[in-house]
Amino acid sequence: MNKFIDYLKSEYQLFLGFLFVAITNLLVFLVASLSLEYYWLFIEILLFGLVVYLVARFPSYQKERTLDEQVEELKKEIKKNENSYIDKRKELEEYFLLWTHQIKTPITVSKLLFRTYENAQTKALEEQMFYIEEYTNMAMNYIKLIDRNADMDITYVDLDEIIRVVLKKYAMLFIDKKISLNYEPIHQLVIADSKWLSIMIEQLIANAVKYTNQGSITISYNKQTRQLAIKDTGIGIREEDIPKIFDRGYSGFNGRLNEKSSGLGLYLVRKIALLLNIEIDVDSKLNVGSTFSLKFPANLTNL
Repeated sequence: MNKFIDYLKSEYQLFLGFLFVAITNLLVFLVASLSLEYYWLFIEILLFGLVVYLVARFPSYQKERTLDEQVEELKKEIKKNENSYIDKRKELEEYFLLWTHQIKTPITVSKLLFRTYENAQTKALEEQMFYIEEYTNMAMNYIKLIDRNADMDITYVDLDEIIRVVLKKYAMLFIDKKISLNYEPIHQLVIADSKWLSIMIEQLIANAVKYTNQGSITISYNKQTRQLAIKDTGIGIREEDIPKIFDRGYSGFNGRLNEKSSGLGLYLVRKIALLLNIEIDVDSKLNVGSTFSLKFPANLTNL
């Protein structure tokens, strides 16, 4: 019974139309001084047609109502699954963030022990521990990056401050691999987020050191084009690999030669560049070297 009442309510426009026709015709009959007997006959016929229509339409209404209810239930179920997925993903991200923070403690202790008992073996182990720490940081940055609520503070950033910190961090590898560094203070402010820009530059310098076994690494800045260039004399990149190097998980031919490659570093660089509106250009020749250039926005309105 409730369904039928709801059905009648849903057809309120039809009832309004019936009422409008009835009143309009009543006025016509009164103005024309016509017999109301014909008017009531007209109303009965109209009412009969209305009842027949309502009865005939009721089964279709029930089917539509059932479909609407099913669609509504599906929407609720989808929403519930989405919320469940978001909760599980957040829980997983929080777990891995906690894990990466916790694992940094034994890494730090191990590095201190290697330095305490320094010899050829512990020095090699210390280098490997350095890479373990870097991959841990990379995983942490990746988790933060996929979080849409990642903090961003776009402002003017001193390039020299960022570069010096990164170079200090990788000084040990420069010395161990006997790689010379060509870098003069740039004295330039660029528009970016200092934290994420630091991750970008560190990743590019880390790659340059990783894939350069001899020669040099040059860091320069072109004020006219607003481009920071990091150039190495390393093993280079195959031409067919260049379009794919920023894909997640893609390490290419060079990555297979170097077991330290995760295929995640340049993916992070690309994602951060998109966030900061920084253009990346790559020029590389196999067995000659690579140059990665970062072109910064001209002003804050470009972001």
